[in-house]
Amino acid sequence: MNCLRKQSTGDVSVEVNACPGPDLRQILEDLRCQYETLIARNRKEVEDWYECKIEEVNREVITSGQEVETCNNQVTELRRQLQALEIDLQAQLSQRNNLESSLAETECQYNTLLGDLQNQITCVEQQLAEIRAEIECQNQEYKTLLDVKCRLEQEIQTYRCLLEGGQQDLIHGGGIGTGVGGGVIRTSHTYTATSSSHCQPQVPPCKTGDIQVTCRRICD
Repeated sequence: MNCLRKQSTGDVSVEVNACPGPDLRQILEDLRCQYETLIARNRKEVEDWYECKIEEVNREVITSGQEVETCNNQVTELRRQLQALEIDLQAQLSQRNNLESSLAETECQYNTLLGDLQNQITCVEQQLAEIRAEIECQNQEYKTLLDVKCRLEQEIQTYRCLLEGGQQDLIHGGGIGTGVGGGVIRTSHTYTATSSSHCQPQVPPCKTGDIQVTCRRICD
């Protein structure tokens, strides 16, 4: 720095010969014209884009308005249908309640009728059991009478044999007797009168072999 101070103490004159510089005003004017042209072009493009977008938005708004109106109409129609369905549902519920009450009444009536029929069936079964018992009694009575008939026929046959042999003797007071050669045949029957449903005549057991043997002896 001391050296530089010593050197700067002298007087120096410098002359520079330079060519004239460019015109800055003209350059700025050209740049301004270019920027203004660019700004105008960009503005025109932006305005066109804006107008296009506005038209699209307007179309979308119109379309959306139509869709909204259509949706509102659909909502109104659906509300009417909902109200109609609710009315129909109430009618169906009321009809179901009526049918359930009618079913309960019908079940009660048929249960009562079924009980009456069951009582009638029980009564008829009892009557049928009584009729069967009576039929069994009558069947037993018929068998007993048939047995009595068989014995009477056997006795009649025995009497015929006695009459053909030429010897017979009637004994009264509890039986019939006939004696031939020291032999005697006695028959006796006892009957007990009871009610019609329990009529069982008491008949002694039939001894067919004794009657046939006696008949053969008498006939000999």
